[in-house]
Amino acid sequence: MALPAMPHPHLVVLRSTATVLLSCLIAQAGWASAFLGGDSQYVRHHQVGAWVTLVVAIASAVVYLVLRRSAGAVNVTLAVLLAAAVGLQVALGESHLRAVHIFVGVLLAMLGTALTSWTYRHVLPEPTGPR
Repeated sequence: MALPAMPHPHLVVLRSTATVLLSCLIAQAGWASAFLGGDSQYVRHHQVGAWVTLVVAIASAVVYLVLRRSAGAVNVTLAVLLAAAVGLQVALGESHLRAVHIFVGVLLAMLGTALTSWTYRHVLPEPTGPR
């Protein structure tokens, strides 16, 4: 029995990018729940993680934009929206708007999950033009 073929390198990059970004979002939720549960030492982890997540989100959007033909319109849109939403989330956190920050955090987790799910199910478009 043969192993399945590796996906196209663009799909590997896009899937890896989405997975790293979703991992950052999940880590942020974990650190937030730890300090909201009463362990204040995790506030600093959450603050630093916010900036790491923002950098990863922006880099992810750039990757999706560069590979837009392979990624498809839905994935590119999700990646750009996610980067913008993470930027909003950092601003909300810096403004200490806790209730809105938590609500947007839940939406971010959902958006990150959608991006990852769409990316893993995505197939490359058929090549066009002369070969």
